[in-house]
Amino acid sequence: MPKNNTIIHKTHSKKELIHIINIFNIPMAVSPKANKFQIASQLWETISKIDYLYINPHNELMINNLKELRIYLQNQNPNKNLSIKEKENVSFISKKIIHYCNNSYNIEISMYDNIIDIYNDALFISKNGEMPIVRKSLKLLDGDHNKLFDVKPKITPMIMRELELKEKLKTKRKYYECKIRFGKFVINFD
Repeated sequence: MPKNNTIIHKTHSKKELIHIINIFNIPMAVSPKANKFQIASQLWETISKIDYLYINPHNELMINNLKELRIYLQNQNPNKNLSIKEKENVSFISKKIIHYCNNSYNIEISMYDNIIDIYNDALFISKNGEMPIVRKSLKLLDGDHNKLFDVKPKITPMIMRELELKEKLKTKRKYYECKIRFGKFVINFD
């Protein structure tokens, strides 16, 4: 049992718990200063006491009723399936692919022996598309002129939505303002 004395599995982060509270409109107040264990305890206490909760059938977690929500929170978070060692391994492989890409896609300069190994590693790390370094390495690999096939990162809908929001915030729209003035003007050329 997790150390927060609830049934909620410890792999669910504070941010994800708050997101779950928001998307399912769970009737509880969350203090921004509260830590993960306080939120988890309060959330479990709230969903244990209520009998019915309206759940949108088109939610991103594909949860249909309150019982499924409880089961989802009790089980390991499907988005957090990597240990620290596995994350380090994925990061190292991504760095090797980035090194290959930054050196003009030249295998002799890279740490790889052949292009098949590169794409095998790319397929291996593509499962972890929630990591920014994985997305960056696969985007760079997409520009390879010796490309065997496309490798796309697998991204959860929640991360995809966050990336789309960040992209919208990055775009700059320039509005050129043109003012037309009428009257007599004197232009001097020296």
